[in-house]
Amino acid sequence: MFGSWKKKPVVGLGLGVGLLGAVALAVRYRMGRVSRSPIPDAISPAIFSTRVARTIHGEMIYHLSGAGNPLVFLHGFFLGASSYEWSKVYPHFAMDHEVLAPDLIGFGESERPAASMDAGDYAESLAEFLREVAPGRPVVLVASGLTAGISLLLAARHPELVSRLILFLPTGLKESVKWRAMGMMALSGLPGINRFVYRNYLARAPFIRRWLTRLALANPSKLSEEMVDILATCAQQYGAEHAILGVLRGRLAFDVEKRLPDVMVPVHILWPDRADGFPLLSGESICRKLALGSLEVLPDCGLLAALENPELVAPVLAQSLGGHLKAVPNG
Repeated sequence: MFGSWKKKPVVGLGLGVGLLGAVALAVRYRMGRVSRSPIPDAISPAIFSTRVARTIHGEMIYHLSGAGNPLVFLHGFFLGASSYEWSKVYPHFAMDHEVLAPDLIGFGESERPAASMDAGDYAESLAEFLREVAPGRPVVLVASGLTAGISLLLAARHPELVSRLILFLPTGLKESVKWRAMGMMALSGLPGINRFVYRNYLARAPFIRRWLTRLALANPSKLSEEMVDILATCAQQYGAEHAILGVLRGRLAFDVEKRLPDVMVPVHILWPDRADGFPLLSGESICRKLALGSLEVLPDCGLLAALENPELVAPVLAQSLGGHLKAVPNG
């Protein structure tokens, strides 16, 4: 979800200026913990109960409602990420499915360990989660961004846990050298400063608002204060920096395409047409390497289509669940 920063010099400049300011502030002030602000109730609809699942990497909080075949929604990796990303979409499916929407380890209300996790760690934590919440019942996974790539890894390793994948903008971040080119790796190269920059600049509402309007949303007029509030509050939780700094250090970089031949379940890819830095050719390349792949372009959608255009995304998901898929021809 961060990949398009390279094409936006204004954001890179803002980050550089903020980094210098943070260094100066760190010299002047003693660093302290971020307060544990309550996460707004709007992170999930009221009809969904909140439960806890335990994995080897920590506790996962998830929201649950409905009955039927299990349908699991997984959010991507970005500042302030949580199950809130899909919260405007997944309630539409609670009449026909048992809908589960977890916060990944390190995000939202789930446990936020200091130890960095890699893609394999996340795949295994999700496997543990699925065994606990849907024992003996293969699930349909709806996932976005880097988590969509991890879901492909999960399906390759544990095909018995997954019946179908619906993936929004799947990526494996194999081009991890781009982080260094963008100057983002400076955060992990300055002991102590990285957390200060994260807590006092990146995780704050002004930066998140700029990220949403300039990069994440195709139509900035759809920005809401609820989005900013929830993302900023989640980003400011104590320990929330560990997962994001792990991404910036390349801990989750993996070549997702190497695992595609091992994925035997149906995979439907949703590709937004206005995700700067993510060409459609990448989605088509992934699709052609899948045994049962199909692809659909989402018009007028950016990186956070589920929040920006839920009225478009929900019907597309319903069609995908019904088997109405658009294949990409080989060759």
